[in-house]
Amino acid sequence: MRRRLLLLATALLVLAGCGVAPSGSSFTEAREPSCRYQGREGTALMVLVAQAVPTASQLPCVELLPAGWSVSDVFVRNGRVRFALNSDRVGQGAVQVVLQQFCTLGKATRVPSDHPGTRRYQEVISIEPGKRYLGALYYLFPGGCVTYRLDFRSDEQARPLGEVTLALGFVTRDALRETISEFTDGKVPLDPPSEAQ
Repeated sequence: MRRRLLLLATALLVLAGCGVAPSGSSFTEAREPSCRYQGREGTALMVLVAQAVPTASQLPCVELLPAGWSVSDVFVRNGRVRFALNSDRVGQGAVQVVLQQFCTLGKATRVPSDHPGTRRYQEVISIEPGKRYLGALYYLFPGGCVTYRLDFRSDEQARPLGEVTLALGFVTRDALRETISEFTDGKVPLDPPSEAQ
């Protein structure tokens, strides 16, 4: 564990300023779980996401936030990553995104996935017409599972769900590994040697 933390600290120091990215881009500037930053897959925060769940072949991230949506409550720890999406129309914490190695599916139904390399399940937990919608989306993939917990406080359901599925995406671990290798000239691995895939 100490070796892993030392490698992580070293990587973050390199990412925080010891390396210089080509064309003056700053890989470390984006502090949200963004899918891309200045044309690269992932951000410095996505390195932490990847190391928190080292088995995950896919990593949840924000593609593009629609107007009125924002990211908050980013939480990364060993074995679990969580962040929230807030909406000015359907409420604070309207979406809780959680990455873990395993998920427990409720009464979910498999539906076609909108992300390659994942299986998608959808669950309607409760509907209060004109007031509130509670549901969940689950994305399963090798080594991990992402849950979107939905809590829309409004009479809208379809539109916010559509915005969420467009706003959120995935970066593959392999793509992030390539970004880190390019950014550090191959000097810092994404995963400690004992966990490299």
